[in-house]
Amino acid sequence: MTGIGVFLIAMVCSFGGSIPPGSINLSVMQLAMQNKKAGALTFAIAAAMVEFVYAGVAVRFQIYLTEHVEVASWFKWISGGVLILLGVLNLVKKVKQVERKEIGEKRAGFLKGMLVALANPLAIPFWLAVTAYLQSMNWVRLSADNYLLYVGGVSTGTFLLLVSVIYLGSRFSSIQDNVFVLYRLPGIIFVFMGLWTFIQ
Repeated sequence: MTGIGVFLIAMVCSFGGSIPPGSINLSVMQLAMQNKKAGALTFAIAAAMVEFVYAGVAVRFQIYLTEHVEVASWFKWISGGVLILLGVLNLVKKVKQVERKEIGEKRAGFLKGMLVALANPLAIPFWLAVTAYLQSMNWVRLSADNYLLYVGGVSTGTFLLLVSVIYLGSRFSSIQDNVFVLYRLPGIIFVFMGLWTFIQ
């Protein structure tokens, strides 16, 4: 697969994986709806940079696994189990109204985006599981030569989703209230991905 293909697949997966509401995109949406688009944009840049680092850690470990078959053989079962667990959690999740706190202008920029994103280390196991699935499907073949393109795609997808949140504003807020789109559909997809990992 070409480097562009690796980049695009990572970008699409990251964009889709960033849609469910969390501290990052809810903070960006809050800033956008307060007409603080400059602060929201710097927040998005910082969050995308942290995602680059977290995804980089996950992908480097994934490359290690592909180079050590004896370890990768059992990790396949772990990654499949993680995907199924993520899916089940999404399917049974009871949705609560998220309290959207006011965010001050001075706290709304780059530093806050960095801190909020750093507080989300679950990105590492998420990208471990997703990357393992993509490789098991032969959609990507990661190596020391192209992993930066993959991680760059992850970071770009996160950034594009957050920019979409900024400019969609209240319209994105209505999407955030759709339980099926945000939780049930991703849950079904994750369960399918996990089961397919076991079948392969």
